[in-house]
Amino acid sequence: MRTGNLSSRMSSQSVILFLLCGAGILAFVLLVNLPSQRLSEQIERDIAGLVARIEEQRMLAPIFSTLFAKAKTPSGSTLPQPGKTKLTREEISEVPRQLMGLAAVNKLTVREITPDVNTLADASNRFSVRVAATGRFLDLRGFLLSLGGLPFLEAIEEIEVRAAEGGTEEMTIKLWLARE
Repeated sequence: MRTGNLSSRMSSQSVILFLLCGAGILAFVLLVNLPSQRLSEQIERDIAGLVARIEEQRMLAPIFSTLFAKAKTPSGSTLPQPGKTKLTREEISEVPRQLMGLAAVNKLTVREITPDVNTLADASNRFSVRVAATGRFLDLRGFLLSLGGLPFLEAIEEIEVRAAEGGTEEMTIKLWLARE
């Protein structure tokens, strides 16, 4: 009888131990293996996205290098940087003729050149001139670059552009010129 009782106890202890080991394995699988599997799947998706981006970068690399090389090459036209000088009283009378010549070279038609008499009479070493011209907007850039080449130009204070009839624009530019 004792042996029978021992075998029934062994079988219940074995079942309990078996269930505990099964629960431990199940807990291991649920707590460790499944989250790591989900993490692994997420990493695989991230890797696939990065591989796609790398392939896209490989395809765009020649275009980027071409554009980068173009951006690094110095442009053919640089802004003029003349030595600064001041106009004498005699040279001030020549300014309208010079401005008209610059405008004509850049295909603009000068309507009016108006020096500000008040700035000529004050004690400052500069005076204001307002230039009104008509022409194409695209020709204004060349005119502004030509103005920048004048050694006595101090500043361009104001540029006003309005549409006019015939596909041209009316431009008004206020300049500050250095004088003695």
